[in-house]
Amino acid sequence: MMLDFIKRLCESNNLTVHEFNSSLEWLNSQIAIPGEGSANQEYYFILESEHMNDDLIDEILDKHAEELMDKLEGLDYVDESLRKNSTLILCSESGRVSDRQLLKFEEDPYYFKKNVITYSKEELFSLKDKLNNDYTNEHLNNLLMENNGDLFESFKIASTLGADYYYYPLLVRIITKLPFVHYMPRPNQLDDLKSYTRNTLDESDIKLFDFIFEGDFSPEGIDEKIALEWPSND
Repeated sequence: MMLDFIKRLCESNNLTVHEFNSSLEWLNSQIAIPGEGSANQEYYFILESEHMNDDLIDEILDKHAEELMDKLEGLDYVDESLRKNSTLILCSESGRVSDRQLLKFEEDPYYFKKNVITYSKEELFSLKDKLNNDYTNEHLNNLLMENNGDLFESFKIASTLGADYYYYPLLVRIITKLPFVHYMPRPNQLDDLKSYTRNTLDESDIKLFDFIFEGDFSPEGIDEKIALEWPSND
């Protein structure tokens, strides 16, 4: 269920997704490889199981991680960089695995870098509906900063939002956990920061602040600015 969603995100980021037969009946898996001309040279191994629990986390780490890596290295469409440049993305339905085991999984240093994305069915269905088949980074970021960032601020305070925003916690996790999905600061944020900072200054500091933001730091520019703003008393 989550694998198809991650696949759409991968394809929107110039990654080619292949089904992967792990030989483990309880495990569904895919591998995303860099597309032609991609600047991203990371491989992403994506796992999901309807039976995921604490014991299976231990089983993956202790028994299967090495054999999965060995099998991936034998694929025709990967190269020798896979072992050093691969991230394992584990999709786990919320409540199936304890926080302790999820942390243990992410902190395990062997064979893959590891990230976990937890989700509920309600969150996933809501986010799919909200995306409306547009899986681009730009659209994800627009949703993240919807209502001028008020949703994000509310989420930081309350961690959850109302039923109309079931999609939002999962959206935050995806942008946080998927390395190829990037947060894109809005161009006007620097102007907003400038305005906010300027409004907190005393009148005596505003001239210096404006001088710094104008950015002409050549000797001539500095001398001219000082002469205009802070004339000599002589």
